[in-house]
Order: sequence, then C-alpha cells, then structure tokens
Amino acid sequence: MRASTITLGFGALVGALLLPFTLAAPVADTVLTPGGYRPNANITQVPVGGRIAHVGADIHVIDAAGNVVHVATPSPRATKTTGAVTPEETGWVAYASWLNSGAAIGSFKTTWSVPPVPATWVGQTIFLFNSIEPATFDAIMQPYGGSAAGGGEYWAVATWYLYGDQTFFTTPVEVSVGQALDGIVQLVGTSGSTYNYESQFTNVAGTALIVDGGEELAWATITLEAYGVTQASTYPSGSTVFSNTNLELSSGEFPSITWSTASDPADGITTTINVEGSTSAVITITY
Repeated sequence: MRASTITLGFGALVGALLLPFTLAAPVADTVLTPGGYRPNANITQVPVGGRIAHVGADIHVIDAAGNVVHVATPSPRATKTTGAVTPEETGWVAYASWLNSGAAIGSFKTTWSVPPVPATWVGQTIFLFNSIEPATFDAIMQPYGGSAAGGGEYWAVATWYLYGDQTFFTTPVEVSVGQALDGIVQLVGTSGSTYNYESQFTNVAGTALIVDGGEELAWATITLEAYGVTQASTYPSGSTVFSNTNLELSSGEFPSITWSTASDPADGITTTINVEGSTSAVITITY
C-alpha cells in the first residue's frame, strides 16, 4: 500500500500524499491518477467510512453499513517506478525508497507541511506522498489527493489505492499552506498469505481507508510525482521536508535502513537524505 495512496504500492495501497492541482485529460474518457491517466470507468470513490476487500479475483467496495456497493475485476498493470526520471516532470520525478526483505512492514509514517501554492498556474497536478507497494509493484497504497477526485488551484489530501488497472480514493479534503500532515500506512491484520492495511492522514478527518486481503507491502517510498509542469515556477518554491519518518516492522523492530534516492538534476529537482535510518529519518525534496 502506498500509505493512503495505494498504489498499495501497495502497488495497491500507498501512504500519505498530498495533491493540489488537476490537469485536463488528453482523452475524454481518461482521468489523471497517481498512476497516470486511467480509464474513467476504472475509478471508484470509496464512501465515507467504507473499506475495500479483495475477494478472489475481485475487489469489493464496502460502505460503512457493510453493504457491497461496487465490485471491480482488476487486470494486471505494473506500476513499478524505475530509477530513470523522465525529463520535464512527468510521473515520478524524485523519490527516496527502501525495499524490505524481512518481517512485514508494520507501519510507515512521516510528517510534512503543505507547501506554498506554485507561483504559476497552468493546470498542473502535483502529488507528494509516502507510500508502500508490494515487492511485485502491482499495487500501491498511500494517503494523497488526486485529480480524478476533483481539485483546482489549491492543495487537498485523500487516500488512494491502486491495484492493477483499478483506482480507488477517499473524498479529498482541502488543506491550507503550512498545515502539518501526518501520513501513515500500517498493517492492521493478516490472514494466511493475505494482509490488511489502513492508510490515512492521522490529523485530517475523513482520509482513512482500510484494504483487506491484499498482498504484502514491501517497498516504502517518499515521492514527488508531477504532470503538466512547464517551468520552475509551476512547482512550489523551496523544499518539502519529510521529518519524523519512522518505519517499524511487524516484529516490533526498526530495521537498519539506507535510503536509495532518485532526482531530476537537469530540472533542479533533488532528493536529499538528511538523516538516515528507520527512526526519525529526515528526507528533503527540493524544487
């Protein structure tokens, strides 16, 4: 799960994200998501208080009363991001990551502040998030906002879950510049070879999303993803500092971590590890 955004990078589920802008889709029946442009028919909003459950080959969307309100059958779609950064800010532009090979990740959380609104508005979309994906990179879970959910010239947060070609999201909540965000993706249960995760911004109501019966999430990231930026002023000014970054295994251990990074130096976008490790790590993305 990418914490709250699943790209439950979670491949299917991902961690906390924040997103401000929407971008007109190039094709009428597609919308922009943290996984790029996807068919509108494969985008589902999860009701407030609802959850997602993997049932056989299908994914059920369940409302707060326990009713199944939507059933989707995902087709395979890899979401693995390589180390190569596409010039001019398309897709994953800069990120820090760590691939787990031991006991399952029990929780991955970090704190950052909502950045300034970019000086130039051209309809761009910018995602900032922490997330966890499966080692197979076919899903992601993360807490962040996305253009398929609406948006405009402001920042909003939501939790997203991407699995295969299907995308699920909670209702976006508008946030203010300078507001602190605490994004977390955590393991809340297991059954045999399946895993249950919850992703949310713990200090923003209405962003929680639980995904039951999914794959183990093993690839943790802190990421800048962007679409439609055209120049430096279409990014926020300065940098975003992800502080108090903690990754705990289900065994209760805090593993020895050396974060890998990817940047886009040609466009002045860099990822810096200020403090290494799995406890109180600090990671900065500079625009």
